[in-house]
Amino acid sequence: MKVLIELLRVPSLLTVQDSGRTGYRKLGVPMSGFMDDVSARLANYLVGNPGNASLLEFLLTGPTIKFNASAVFAVAGDVEVRLNGVPVEPWTSYWAKRGDILEVGALRSGLYGYIAFAGGIKCEKLLGSCSTYARANLGRPLKAGDKLSLGYAILTEREGRYLPPELRPDYSPSEREIRVVLGPNLEHFTGRGVETFLSEAYTVTPESDRMGYRLDGPEIEHSERGAGIVTEPLLPGTVQVPANGKPIVMMRDAQTTGGYAKIATVISADLHLLAQSRPGTKVKFKAITVEEAQRILREREKLMRQVELFLEGKLKAYKMKIGEREFLTFVETP
Repeated sequence: MKVLIELLRVPSLLTVQDSGRTGYRKLGVPMSGFMDDVSARLANYLVGNPGNASLLEFLLTGPTIKFNASAVFAVAGDVEVRLNGVPVEPWTSYWAKRGDILEVGALRSGLYGYIAFAGGIKCEKLLGSCSTYARANLGRPLKAGDKLSLGYAILTEREGRYLPPELRPDYSPSEREIRVVLGPNLEHFTGRGVETFLSEAYTVTPESDRMGYRLDGPEIEHSERGAGIVTEPLLPGTVQVPANGKPIVMMRDAQTTGGYAKIATVISADLHLLAQSRPGTKVKFKAITVEEAQRILREREKLMRQVELFLEGKLKAYKMKIGEREFLTFVETP
């Protein structure tokens, strides 16, 4: 059965994204994909999809969608959601019937929100991905009147999945700590420059986008080697510092090479926190080791897998309290 959704109202930036393109950076093609891989994967888990399934990513304000056939959906984000004018909860999966209207409002915190549908969004894969990268005409931002097909899915037990508040990412803080691994071009910075980078707060500027986040704050001092280097590979999370001393953090649509000295790389487990930082958000960087970064990522991925199994009903979650600390623990269901 072909399930269609129709876009009635579209905000300034609504795109189809999945986990992105791999294996093409050597040809100059950016990775693209989810800006916030945590929220996007959780949205997919809520409707029973694999974490890398294609969905809708919106910036600040969500769309209005008409269902031309029954489908299960979930919205991820701190946002008001209405189905046929009746408020429904984000971080929860619902069954929409033919003719139903879904309205997604403006995010109260964070920058990017996600709408997932059981079966994912069907599209023509370009270089192995449905992700939109408008600068190279790999897909385009969506507009009112567009109709999208959904993949076939058995909807049984996909409705009514609910993510407890304790498991939802919190993007409300106006100042956040972002962990980094220093290098690889530290010889291009003075000791004072590195100390400034790690001790001062930097502000996300309005010039930030999916390609890179420009930060404003105290100037990071270069050594006599200067800001320029022989062009080297870049990855999402790379922190470049041009001649003006103001850091630029590469994001999902970042170019594949660059000629500015790199002072650090944001760890994979924290990149979604930076992605969800609105202009005006204060960011402080903390240096950790490669081994610590790997351990943190393993722990995050373990938790994501536990959440996926919890939403599938294969694990139960219990609240525990030790002293003043509260946390959830997962136990296999009988």
